[in-house]
Amino acid sequence: MAGDPSQILKKIGLKVTKNREQVLSILQGSTRPLNHQEIMEKLPKEESWDRVTIYRALSDLEEKNLLNSLHSTDRVTYFELKSDGNHVVSLAHGHLICNVCGKIECIDDPWNGMPSSKQLKGFTTESVEIVFRGKCRNCQ
Repeated sequence: MAGDPSQILKKIGLKVTKNREQVLSILQGSTRPLNHQEIMEKLPKEESWDRVTIYRALSDLEEKNLLNSLHSTDRVTYFELKSDGNHVVSLAHGHLICNVCGKIECIDDPWNGMPSSKQLKGFTTESVEIVFRGKCRNCQ
């Protein structure tokens, strides 16, 4: 998702901090949901980062409706962008979650099997979760 992190933060009413900018930038560049540890590993190495502050940045972004959080079976929370500050970008983004290793994969065609536009008429959708839980190829 394109967009300057500092501009997005300003637009949604959050103070621009290096922590929020970095977290947002990392999630913008990711093609899959990331957990806190993965985000910490992608932060620039030349600076020191406080784990609690990064958790707080994720929480702030989720509270402002920019992020989806997904909970794997091993109690690890994964985060992905769902908005660019203006538009929802992954309203019906689906996932496969392995009950054994906790791996999360994105579903390429989340619209397959979704309600028709006629069924949704007059309904304002704020979030959609499509989650399939089972065993991944490696854990079968």
